[in-house]
Amino acid sequence: MALFGSFEALSLHEQRIAVAVDFGTTFSGVAWAKVLDGHANLIDQWPAVGSPFASKSSEKAPTEIVYDEDEPTGFKWGFQIPRDVDRHQWFKLDLDSKYNPATALSKRYPPPNSLPSGDQHKAQQLTADYLGALKRHLIDSLKNQLGEHHAKATPLQFILTVPAVWSDAAKEKTLQAAETAGLGQHAPILMISEPEAAATYVLFRKELGGLSTGDTFVVCDAGGGTVDLISYTIEQLEPALQVKEAAPGSGGLCGSTYLNRRFQEFLVTKLGQEEGFDNETVGDAMKKFDEEIKREYSPNVPNPNYWVPVPGLATNPRLGIRRNKMTLPPDDVREILKPVIDEVVQLVRKQIQSTEREVKAVLLVGGFGGSQYLLERLKETVTKATVILQPGYGWSAVVRGALLRGLSDCDPQHAKVRLTSRVARKHIGVISSTKFDETKHLMSQRFFQEFSGQWRTSAMSWFITKGDAIREDTPFTFPYKRHRLMSEGKPSVYKHIIYCDRTDRPAVVYSDQKVVELVQLHTNLDDLPSNALEIEMGKDNELYYTFSYSIEVTYQSGSTKYELLHKGKRYKAVAAEYV
Repeated sequence: MALFGSFEALSLHEQRIAVAVDFGTTFSGVAWAKVLDGHANLIDQWPAVGSPFASKSSEKAPTEIVYDEDEPTGFKWGFQIPRDVDRHQWFKLDLDSKYNPATALSKRYPPPNSLPSGDQHKAQQLTADYLGALKRHLIDSLKNQLGEHHAKATPLQFILTVPAVWSDAAKEKTLQAAETAGLGQHAPILMISEPEAAATYVLFRKELGGLSTGDTFVVCDAGGGTVDLISYTIEQLEPALQVKEAAPGSGGLCGSTYLNRRFQEFLVTKLGQEEGFDNETVGDAMKKFDEEIKREYSPNVPNPNYWVPVPGLATNPRLGIRRNKMTLPPDDVREILKPVIDEVVQLVRKQIQSTEREVKAVLLVGGFGGSQYLLERLKETVTKATVILQPGYGWSAVVRGALLRGLSDCDPQHAKVRLTSRVARKHIGVISSTKFDETKHLMSQRFFQEFSGQWRTSAMSWFITKGDAIREDTPFTFPYKRHRLMSEGKPSVYKHIIYCDRTDRPAVVYSDQKVVELVQLHTNLDDLPSNALEIEMGKDNELYYTFSYSIEVTYQSGSTKYELLHKGKRYKAVAAEYV
């Protein structure tokens, strides 16, 4: 009784629980902690095939879903899905139509049971259903550990991870799906990039192999579907560890699932015509390959013994089959793994080159990051001055780091690692009307504005240049003054378009085909005070409605916040529509 009484005596702020969700392409993880004490708990028991009480022990659950009318929720998910049942996989990647690394692997091995091209609405629904299942399982876990009373009474603060190289539109779609799933019920959802979350945890664990202030390292988050990379420089070690981004991030579709696709192709090519070969044969062989061989393979191991079960196939010395087992020659394993490993190694090399300073270490995290072959190939490829590290808890580093970040946002006393700035990945700006200057502007682009009585031009106004350092505590503000003839009536909504240029060229003066829309902002004047509009006499002696204000943009790890400033006050009167 005293336990419940003491809990109820706490304020809602003190009762909060931070929940991190690593929504991955192939596997997803969940971790939580009470904000009061910051003790991390990783969910490692998941609903499984069988009775309602069946469970599977794992740090993560498969990001898979299959709809089933007989299920109370209308679908099975994760480990609940029997091995031989078709399911939705890789639907996370369908959230970002612009994420197109165009690797040879992604073209040759498309996602299994992939959605029709551009079917993002379906992808959002799948994501919402899957995240909803994660939340329900979290609540069940909290009830078991804290008691039903605590689980129901405690506000939850969710932190959701997203790839660093995703478009803003994809991040927004992910956020919308999470909100549909109920993750934002008690507080706005925080979003953090996956490699940044992983770096946070590795730094917290102090597994950097003797790096010191001023040293630069690369985080390679190699997962099931994607590989994400970012470079960081250490600014200080004490009292709290502080880092900044040293170069823009990069990534590609070359995760460990492509190893599985290549092995499956190998099986079908080698055994597809053999009597007894079926889906069960493939499933059992794939399980052995996925859980052991692709993780442990090393060309430096003498006389290795690689084999997979092949139930249903007769003994065949020519194929290396004996007693339902097939021996895999090391050369065959290497040829299966090599093209995928090559893609990852190339990404790491390019990231090191783009950093333009000495890189002291490469940290391999994520499930694929634990590959022995990847570790050895990178050691052979990079300079001896660069240490390749596989930190502990690599597979769950993202969700553990996201939890740390969420705790620090909830309560600064938990801030053990701080990222001071990120590097802009593109030029970002607006097209604005500015006074014509013949030394800067094109004569063909000038026009006469009746309101101001000036020759003006519509040119780019860049407030972020690619490579700039961006701080979360320093928002960008760009002023506007709108005018409209009173004879045309009062305006009710203003639209602003923010543009970007992802090329490496210097910021241009005028928009062209490489300058594209990033987001449309809509300001509803009904959400502002009635006196927001003023009346001014133009130089043409006509009366105009005028509205002077600023749009403030705050760039965060996995999201962007837009607010309107008017006469010293802040308004959430801005709706963002990503394109």
